[in-house]
Amino acid sequence: MEDKKIKIAQIVGNATTGGVISCVLNFYRHIDRSRFQFDFYSYGPSKYDEEIKALGGSVFYVPKAIRPLSHVSKLKKLLKDGDYDIVHAHLTTLSVVSLFAAKLAKVDKRVCHSHSTTRRGEATKIVKDCLRPFSKTFATHTAGCSEYSIRWLYGEKTAKTSFLLHNAIDLDRFVPNAELRSRTRRTLGIDDDFVFGSIGRFVYQKNYTFLIDAFALYCKNNTDGKLLLVGDGDERADIVKRIEKHGIKDRVLLLDEVSDVQKYYSAFDAFVLPSRYEGLPLVAVEAQAMNLPCLLSKEITEEVDVGGTYAFLGIDSPKTWADAMQKLFDEHPTYNVHDSLVGGSFDVLNETKRLENYYEQIVGTTEQEQQ
Repeated sequence: MEDKKIKIAQIVGNATTGGVISCVLNFYRHIDRSRFQFDFYSYGPSKYDEEIKALGGSVFYVPKAIRPLSHVSKLKKLLKDGDYDIVHAHLTTLSVVSLFAAKLAKVDKRVCHSHSTTRRGEATKIVKDCLRPFSKTFATHTAGCSEYSIRWLYGEKTAKTSFLLHNAIDLDRFVPNAELRSRTRRTLGIDDDFVFGSIGRFVYQKNYTFLIDAFALYCKNNTDGKLLLVGDGDERADIVKRIEKHGIKDRVLLLDEVSDVQKYYSAFDAFVLPSRYEGLPLVAVEAQAMNLPCLLSKEITEEVDVGGTYAFLGIDSPKTWADAMQKLFDEHPTYNVHDSLVGGSFDVLNETKRLENYYEQIVGTTEQEQQ
């Protein structure tokens, strides 16, 4: 008789923006699907739905966890009907809501996963800070994408027993390619320019209006250089206004979010990410795998540095970033990071094996709430 698959409900929340669903789906692409099945629970349709189904998973839509009564009511019923071995909630502080539904549905193994942190000025900071002490209340296991995000959510004591699962990447997709670089730059009309680039949502967290201010200062002293931003989000209109205000429309390219991001990394000469807060940004690992020098915010954990970080910078002064961009342009540093990542903690093949072992270990244990 064939062994029963371990069935996991992945609660990913907003599937149209953000890297959580992308990260979880990346593991599902590489996991042994004869032994594991992932079902995805999100707030609505996304571009990933058909691929999930093609891989053997199911997709369900639930109300946002910020509406706890309707979220719990719908999720509880779906989880009860799904006969899951594990519920793995990726909503950071809001995971408490989903895991309460899982407990009511009598799913014995419940994982709370920390993907982010917070920072003063964030609109949801008060909510996050209020929920943080309760985040693991209904969890039987705790996990996170970085040591920093784990400590932030659970505290030092629980951090010692939490599972660290890096946001890993498929290194076969992120390989420097000179031909792809030339083709992409030619298509974009940036053949000979030095290109600073970033990939991510146009939202408060990513701090792109700050980046526009910094790049405008850079442009005052340097006629060579363009900024390429790939993504979309609520702050797009504000970013466009800021570009027009500085009179640098001819120096900045905005491209809608795309799935084949590796071609844009190929077009970059340097990667920039001035985030206000992060868990462990996958894009920074991807950029380093493409051998790009990276300018990163000091609000990002240094765990993300795998050998290609040019500098970590504070986000109080656009001039600091403009000066660093000029210095990076002058030096044109070269890195060779890609090969060193193979088989390491950011290689999805390696981390997927660890995730398989983790799930098998969870299923093999008796229910025990973490303290």
